[in-house]
Amino acid sequence: MMGEIHRLRRKFILVGTLAVIIIVVGALGVINTISYVRMKTQVDTLLTMISQNEGMLPHRRTEQPDSWIQDPDWYNDTPESVYQTRYFSVVLRKDGSVAEINLSRIASFSEQEAVQAVQTVIKSRQAKGMFKKNRASYSYMITPLSNGNYRIVIMDCTKDVAAVESFVRYSVRFGVACILIYVLILTALCNLIIRPFVENMQNQKRFITNAGHELKTPIAIISANTEALELIQGKNEWTGNILKQVKRLTRLINELIMMAKMGERTKKDLHLADLDVSTLFRNTVDSFRPMVEGESKAINTEIEEGLHALSEENSLVELFNILMDNAVKYCDDGGNIVARLQRTGKKGFTASISNTYAKGAGEDYSHYFERFYRGDTSHNSKVAGYGIGLSMAKEMVALLGGSIAVSYQDGMITYSLRFPDAAAA
Repeated sequence: MMGEIHRLRRKFILVGTLAVIIIVVGALGVINTISYVRMKTQVDTLLTMISQNEGMLPHRRTEQPDSWIQDPDWYNDTPESVYQTRYFSVVLRKDGSVAEINLSRIASFSEQEAVQAVQTVIKSRQAKGMFKKNRASYSYMITPLSNGNYRIVIMDCTKDVAAVESFVRYSVRFGVACILIYVLILTALCNLIIRPFVENMQNQKRFITNAGHELKTPIAIISANTEALELIQGKNEWTGNILKQVKRLTRLINELIMMAKMGERTKKDLHLADLDVSTLFRNTVDSFRPMVEGESKAINTEIEEGLHALSEENSLVELFNILMDNAVKYCDDGGNIVARLQRTGKKGFTASISNTYAKGAGEDYSHYFERFYRGDTSHNSKVAGYGIGLSMAKEMVALLGGSIAVSYQDGMITYSLRFPDAAAA
């Protein structure tokens, strides 16, 4: 049970963290994209104004936005804005020679450097774009003129690009900090959140254990009284049915108590030893032969000899018993059971038990290891079982470090146990 609680806690934290990551990444991604697009639009607008005004930025007072939602145009919004914008323009003839150059609004470019920058821009074959020079960022725009010449405007946009890059860095740090704080808070409060679930599981386990022990006394009395009646009056159909149902009820109680105790075990409780798995598997299978042959069914084995593994004997034998008991119950009349054991790796092994099961085609096997699930939804009393054995087998396998699976092919259902080299170590 504690293992399930820990898994639930991890899943809860993982899902919650994943949801916050998606929200934070999505929100910051949208905000940063809007910031970049806004910066690019403003730069392109300035370049367009300069290009359309013969290479000079005009004086223009922008209007205030009608709503607080709208962003005001920042360019040329103050008397100093025109002088703060650094740019230069060059007019090229059709043959590529310089017809006009204006460097009055920039100090970092000489005439030769300006011409070299323009030639580089022309080679890019793009009407507008950005480039870097000495860690500074510049945007450019190429505008065709009516006389066939071209005006190239190059503007310093280092501050704009730096502002966007700085915003991205700080937003990423802020997002990571928010996610970490959320994970810490969620981890701290997780026990409080899942406490009702934990208490519910504990109450269920306590009820099953207490009820099981309480029921054992009246069942034992019923069994003893029935046997006494048989001694006095002889055996008959009625006392036989009573004893049969008492055995079924006793088995159910024992399985419920065992299932409740399974949740309390951890790997620290295992008593590991080097086991002769081949012998344990063969002895378990052979113990079911009288029952199988008595029901006119056949049993075949394919067991690899000398197979050893590090595991717990009681748990491993119980696993083999559960799967063999299940195979005997659900094997078709006159059908066949096949038990296989083979080595995988140096210390690993795979054990599989198959039985003919004509009704198995088309069934949903994904629920077979759930507690109290039975494929026979009619709960036919002719097939004893309560949907507990396979769920216990799954918990045992997980505790021992292995895996269990079910498959159906060619009219046979197969349960497979797989223990890798490091199982139960």
